[in-house]
Amino acid sequence: MNLVLLGPPGTGKGTIAKFIETTFKCTHVSTGDLLRDEVAKKTEIGLKVEPIMKDGKLVSDSIVLDILKKRLNEFNGYFILDGFPRNLAQGKMLDHLLDELKISLDVVLEIDSPVDVIVKRLSARRQCVDCKRIYGLDVPSKNEGLCDDCGGKTILRADDKPEIVEKRLNLYNETTKPLSDFYNEKGLLVKVDGNRTLQEIFSEVEKTLKKFESD
Repeated sequence: MNLVLLGPPGTGKGTIAKFIETTFKCTHVSTGDLLRDEVAKKTEIGLKVEPIMKDGKLVSDSIVLDILKKRLNEFNGYFILDGFPRNLAQGKMLDHLLDELKISLDVVLEIDSPVDVIVKRLSARRQCVDCKRIYGLDVPSKNEGLCDDCGGKTILRADDKPEIVEKRLNLYNETTKPLSDFYNEKGLLVKVDGNRTLQEIFSEVEKTLKKFESD
């Protein structure tokens, strides 16, 4: 199945996506990671978007769509799309892109949590600079500051700093939440309470997605 993950930053979408990726053999496609890769490689796009991302602002739709199209063309199979769309305009752009690529969208999972829980999670989140694995309160690394998988250094991302988090949450509330109505009208939206343990969330997500898999 192909699915989209919605939810404000800090709701554990990346961790949930990895669980879905393993359980249902889907490929996790994070537009945030794709953009950070461009920044790390110092590509033309990376140099352009780096100051925008550091300031907590959103990269232009056209840039994100171009990078996403390139990624979706690189593999055969199913995907978990994380980080795009973020607003109604992008939702419509995604519809057109998937139509162009002859790909169907099966379900949209919306993960939600209270603001205080989000702030607590983001302040504790770390990401490996090499393999991009994310660690947090529920899934800490065995050795603080080092990745369990590749031994790379784990750091606090620039966009997880408190002052940036506030901007990101404000942007989400202004632009992304209307997507819930957009996908609900399409009959694709399924809401998941993110204010629980990971195992409880995993259990609900697995039970929910198996229904779509059998269809």
